[in-house]
Amino acid sequence: MKKNLLLFVLILSILFGYSQSKFIEFTGPNKRLKLKQTTMHPGQNGNYGKEIIGAKKFDFTIIGTTWNDLQTLNYGNVMQRMWAYPDGTVGSTWLSAGQGNIPERGAGYNYFDGTGWDEPDLHVGPEDRMGSPSYAPWGPEGEIIALYRYSAGSGPIYLYKREVKGEGDWTEVELLPPAGAGVSLVWHSMITSGENHEYIHLLAETYDVPYVGQENALLYYRSSDGGDTWDIYEEIIDGLGDDAFATINHLSYAWANPVGETIAFTYGFDEYGGRVFKSEDNGDSWDVIPVFETPWDPFDPPTDTDRFGCGIGTSACALDSEGNVHVVFSRMVKLWEAGETFFEPFTDGMIYWNESMEPLDTTTISAVTMDYLEAGGNLIGWILGDETYEIPPNQPNYANAACAFPQISFDVMDNIFVAYCSLAPGYSNGTNDYRHVIVNSSFDGGTTWEGQKDMNVDLVFIFSECVFPMMPPVIGDYVHITYQEDNEPGIAEWLANHAPVENRIHHMQYEKDFFVAVNENSILPGIEVSECFPNPATGKINLGIKLTQNTFVSIEVLNVLGQRVEVVPGQQMSFGNNYLSIEIANLRDGIYYLNIEVGNTQFTRKFIVQK
Repeated sequence: MKKNLLLFVLILSILFGYSQSKFIEFTGPNKRLKLKQTTMHPGQNGNYGKEIIGAKKFDFTIIGTTWNDLQTLNYGNVMQRMWAYPDGTVGSTWLSAGQGNIPERGAGYNYFDGTGWDEPDLHVGPEDRMGSPSYAPWGPEGEIIALYRYSAGSGPIYLYKREVKGEGDWTEVELLPPAGAGVSLVWHSMITSGENHEYIHLLAETYDVPYVGQENALLYYRSSDGGDTWDIYEEIIDGLGDDAFATINHLSYAWANPVGETIAFTYGFDEYGGRVFKSEDNGDSWDVIPVFETPWDPFDPPTDTDRFGCGIGTSACALDSEGNVHVVFSRMVKLWEAGETFFEPFTDGMIYWNESMEPLDTTTISAVTMDYLEAGGNLIGWILGDETYEIPPNQPNYANAACAFPQISFDVMDNIFVAYCSLAPGYSNGTNDYRHVIVNSSFDGGTTWEGQKDMNVDLVFIFSECVFPMMPPVIGDYVHITYQEDNEPGIAEWLANHAPVENRIHHMQYEKDFFVAVNENSILPGIEVSECFPNPATGKINLGIKLTQNTFVSIEVLNVLGQRVEVVPGQQMSFGNNYLSIEIANLRDGIYYLNIEVGNTQFTRKFIVQK
């Protein structure tokens, strides 16, 4: 009934239009700049037709619910909350609360066993109020969730772990804040690394009172025994201490997927620049890599400035198979007036950077144009549309940008997948516009991009606010995305006279081939590549390749992290049927992939080593 009424409202709004203004002012808890209308970006890699509302795209499954509709803190990052395992299972968590906070805010959890999702657990652990769930694999077969429980001056981090994912009781481990400091640990982020995900890496922020010279400090912890002990404890990494920042911005840091001994995380991406902290020895030492630089000193900010381009504090990063860092972050326009910082909440643009690129600056990001970013290969997202877009009055902004809350992931072939949410012109409840989940991908290491895709164009989403996308850091056979959906634009806590409603956590699964741009002229017709046999295998695997002309073929063996573990010497193969036998006796038990390049065409075949 409600959907029918909303559809009637939409039809009326289309017929008669709704009031729009070229200038708006957000009057929420923080002052904002007035905003001029936003102009759509005219270009896109590839010739893509206009998306048609109602065209069937992707099915979804509701895997959980929440009445707390703020999955992160204002401009903060959505931490790692999902993992796709090599056996086809998926674990996912989200910030969950019941109606009237029964159950209290905490970690919602669900598990996909390869065929379907279980009934959701809406509160992992005891019924205490907890925050910011972060999820990772742990041990050979297990999983782990980190949560904070705020208590003024003494709040700890809790780890909930179990040795078999999707099964059994959770074991609780407590990580206490620094003794005698009068601080709590909050707004943490966690990953695991190692061959069996035995290392836990955790960043947590201090809160309540200053700590070691900073209003809020960022502490690094590392454990190899599930958090029972910590071999790195309460460490402030060089470049994040009181000689670099007066305070640490809440949730302005995000981990990458580990690759071997290499781990990395982003920090900042605001008016003071953005940087990556990278360790190639599993956290023993760190290098600081500048991603974009600003002229502003955090200890002596300017009193007044012109508008300048930067970030809002939202970022994500990932490592390719060689351990190189790739970053995405939201573009923002800011200025200082009378010593206060203001930002334009509907600034457009999603920015991409990798280690082969020079650092960006405020001129490149720009307050007036995205042309410089496009010319440098840094612009991969903008509000989809082909006309000038005027923001509706009092449009909710999430204290973020028009393109917000990014995620970035790799598969074993070093293909890149990015997800974020963006304003969706044409989808409105008659007063405000909705946001949709947008994805983009690159199949050449970030040199070119396949083009943005709106994942919420079906009619079922015509009155849906789809935000806070979550994506596994490592992509397997499918791309999995979860996100939060409800019928009201914006966050209940920020909108006057707006009662909380039940939000649904959606899961989508789609094949990677959907995003591959195929140049038909570069593919040799009639190529056939068999599956590996036998499979599972012990000492050797075999492969058949059928060619319609003489062609050079090269093969490499990758592990599930995308790391190259074996290279088969390339060879010229002849027209007709060809057979290869590949030695795998030196490989450990596990799942592997063959990357087979035939001319300009690539194939992937999965095999299992089981001795």
